[in-house]
Amino acid sequence: MMKSSKIDLLIQYVILTAGQEDEYFDRQLGPIHFIKYIYLADLAYAEQNKGETFTGIDWQFYKFGPWSQTVNARIEPALTTLGANKKTFPSNLDDKDDWVRWQITDDSLLDDIERELPLSITSCLKRNIHKFGHDTPSLLSYVYRTSPMLLAAPNDLLDFSHLKTSENSRIKPQDNTEPLSKKKEKKLKDKMRDLRSLSSKKRADKRKVPLVKPPITPRYDDVYFEGLEWLDSLAGPKITEGEQEAVFPDLIWKSPARRGDNVPD
Repeated sequence: MMKSSKIDLLIQYVILTAGQEDEYFDRQLGPIHFIKYIYLADLAYAEQNKGETFTGIDWQFYKFGPWSQTVNARIEPALTTLGANKKTFPSNLDDKDDWVRWQITDDSLLDDIERELPLSITSCLKRNIHKFGHDTPSLLSYVYRTSPMLLAAPNDLLDFSHLKTSENSRIKPQDNTEPLSKKKEKKLKDKMRDLRSLSSKKRADKRKVPLVKPPITPRYDDVYFEGLEWLDSLAGPKITEGEQEAVFPDLIWKSPARRGDNVPD
C-alpha cells in the first residue's frame, strides 16, 4: 500500500543529502532528479525485501525512464514543509515549463530523517546523489539500465518481484568506505595525472627511437580511382538518397538483447 508520508520522507532526505555536497550547484535538484532518486531507493529496498518496494508506488516506464505522477505531485508540498528554497528560471526549450530547483542544507534535519529510513535506502541514496548530483543525462542513463526498466516496454508498469538479490540489477553493493568530496576527488585526480605525466616522461627518456622515413605519397591516377570504383561495386547497388524510416516491432522491448550483460552503457 502506498503511503504519502514515506514518499515525503524520501523527498526530504534526497534534498538534505544533496545539501551536503561541496559545490553549491550540486546541492540544487529539480523534479526529475527527485523522481529518479526515489525510484532508486525503491529498487534498493526491493532487493533486500523480495521485490517489495518501500513506497508501494506503481512505477511506470514513461519515455526514457521510471515515472510516477504521485511522486511528482508530492515534491512541492514535501519540500515546502521542510523549508527548502525554491528557485525558478525560464526554460530554454519552447515546449517546456520554467525550470525549478530546490536547495536546503540542514545537518540536524538530515540526521533526524536518516534515522527513520532503512539502511539499504540511505546508503543507496548517499552513493548515487554524490555520484550523479544534478547531472540529468548520466542519472537517466543509469536508471534506464536497471533491471525493472530492461524487463518492461514503454507505458508498462515496472515489476520489482524478480529482485531477490542485488545480482539482478545494475546497482552496486555498498562498500564501507566514505565517498570522497568533490574537492578531494579533484586533488586525487590531479595527483594521478602528475604521476602519469612523470612516468611517461621517464619512459620517453629511456627510449631513443630513430626517426622513420615518411611513407611514399600514393599516386592518385586513373588506376587508383578505377580500383576504388571496383571496390564500391562489390557492395551492390547504391542506397537511394533521402530520408528513410526504420520500423521495429513492439516485441523488441522484451528482447533478451536489452537485458544482456554486454549491453553498452
